[in-house]
Amino acid sequence: MPPAPPTPTYRVSTYTVFPSGYDKVEDPSRSRWCLTVADAGDGWVIRRGHECLNFYNQWEREVPPELRDAEFRRLCLYNEHAALLRARRVIDSLDVGGFTFEEFARQVELAAFEDAPDRDDRAVDLRSRPRDAS
Repeated sequence: MPPAPPTPTYRVSTYTVFPSGYDKVEDPSRSRWCLTVADAGDGWVIRRGHECLNFYNQWEREVPPELRDAEFRRLCLYNEHAALLRARRVIDSLDVGGFTFEEFARQVELAAFEDAPDRDDRAVDLRSRPRDAS
């Protein structure tokens, strides 16, 4: 009997970390608050665009592996578990354009409320609001 073919092995190289409530917001720009945790060859990085998060919670321009110095490796590279854990810890406090995702979601909800063509379509029951005395 011939030997069995080798079983395929799979290795995850990228994760996407979503902020709390991501699935409840229907806006095309919501992905700006997602983080990518990626295998960068010599360690794992937490990315947002072309920047990576260092140990001081500051964003640095990510440099190609061949140009990385010891300082970059020390500050910006994690092991897989640590990168995922850190990304999950910072995702809900991530500031993009002056807003956390929660603040952005509130703005989207408020805009939808104000744009509703009929009062019956609005999320808030206007009958329960106090009336203006004037």
